[in-house]
Parts: sequence; C-alpha cells; structure tokens
Amino acid sequence: MVGILNLDKPAGISSNGALTRLKRATGEKRLGHAGTLDPMATGVLPVFFGRATVLVDHLLRAGKAYEAAIRLGAASDTDDAMGTLTPVPVPPGVDAAAVEAALPAFVGRIRQRPPAYSAVKVDGRRSYALARRSDTETPVLAEREVEVHAIRLLDFEPSGLVRVAVECGSGFYVRALARDLAAALGTAGHLEALRRTRVGGFDAAAAVTLAAAEALGPGLAETLLPPAAVLAGVSRVEVGPSGTVPLHHGGDVPAPGAPDGEAWAADEVGRVLALGRVSAGRFQPRRLVELA
Repeated sequence: MVGILNLDKPAGISSNGALTRLKRATGEKRLGHAGTLDPMATGVLPVFFGRATVLVDHLLRAGKAYEAAIRLGAASDTDDAMGTLTPVPVPPGVDAAAVEAALPAFVGRIRQRPPAYSAVKVDGRRSYALARRSDTETPVLAEREVEVHAIRLLDFEPSGLVRVAVECGSGFYVRALARDLAAALGTAGHLEALRRTRVGGFDAAAAVTLAAAEALGPGLAETLLPPAAVLAGVSRVEVGPSGTVPLHHGGDVPAPGAPDGEAWAADEVGRVLALGRVSAGRFQPRRLVELA
C-alpha cells in the first residue's frame, strides 16, 4: 500500500492508537502521520502508507487550521480538560468584546511557551514524561517563535466558553493559546475541545472516519490519495528519461519555466522522484523519493 489517507481522527484515541488500528485492519505495517493530535482532539490526521512515509516531514511544515473551545475560569496543569482543574474567578466585564480586543495580540509572529505536558524535549527527555514524574518539578519550557495567520471569534457564552477558529503554522499549541488568552483577560483557562479542520491541502470536509477506513480493510488501498497529493501548491518539474540518471546521482536537472523556490520532480507518468528547489532554471534535489 502506497498513498495517503485523509483521516478524521475520533476523540478518545491517540494518533498512534489510530495508526495501530489501521495497521490491524489493512495489514500494512509501515504507517506514519503528519502532526499529532491529543486523544481529546478530533479532525484531520493525514496518514501515510508504505513508501509514502518519506513525505511526512514535508506535511509537518504545512499550515494548519483548528476550531477550539476555550473554558475560562479554571486553570489546568495540562492546559486542557484532561488535567487537574483549579477554579479561578473571572473578572467582571469579560465578554465577547473583551475577547475580540485581546485576540490581535496572538496573531503574527509571536512568542509562545509550549505546555509542560507536550512532546518538546528537555535534556533529551519528553517534557510530558518529566511532568508526569512525582519526584520532579513540572518543567517550565522556554518560549519559542510561532506564526499565527488568523484567529476569529466564533462564539462567546456568558458561562465563560469561548469558541475560536485558528489558522497557524507548525509548532503552535492551541492549548497554550487557551492558557495565554485567559491570562490576558485576567483569569485562567484551558482548552475544553479541539477539532483540526485542515492540514496543508487536507480538509476535514473530505476526511474519512476511522470506522469507515477500518471497514474497508485491505481494500482501503484503492481509496488512498496518491503521494503527489501532499505536494499540492508546490511547483512540479517534469523530468524526462534523460534526466532521471543525473537526478538519481544527486545532480541537478533543467527546470524550464519553473519559478525559483521549493519544487518536486516527477517522471513522465507522474511518479514523485525527488524533493528540492529550483534556482536559475535548474532543479536541485534535496531528497530522492521515487514513489508511484
């Protein structure tokens, strides 16, 4: 099996747990996913089958979109509803207008501190593993730069529930947004629910449920998207038979008419041969792929 499944991950299962179930249903052992979703989260989880897994890193860098429900008035040690909650008063005057006024500070290139319960490494250990140990202090991670393209308020409930739509780059934690937005409003808060609606060109509207994918079993192979689907929006360079040999040896090949920048090379039948860049009319391979 070679291809990509636009999976709609259900709540209550980890991303790796979803892969385990797909392996069991299809018999395919080589699977990977582009971007972990916490067990409480649902939505788009692109799953790569067989040799298509070499393209996972490309999609990990892609932009993502979410719809999030943020609960004001309760801190969480995990920054989401799965952690230990501690009630905190919500100041008078926190309403939809106050939220709208606070959101612009979280758009653009901003500094964000990842949650302690995250996969960020601290001295070679995952932060969540350190946070779970009773004999260590909860790690306080360093801030890092992330990019947020847009945040839109979808709804505000007087009970303290804020619903937002977020478009962001890789490395952004919506849990941290819940924590920091609440702090900007003078209270504490956590992520109550999360749905990922897009990863790169993979949209929730076209995603397949885990139950439906499992029901197809090995027949799922016939429905997988081609590996080239992950490269939508990236310049394609056609490589004829005479160009495959130098390409296989790491040499550059002509790319007439292709704009400078990120690109991928394809043979005459559309196979993905390599990822790389175009510069001054030449395609320079960065990674050989050779996928059907």
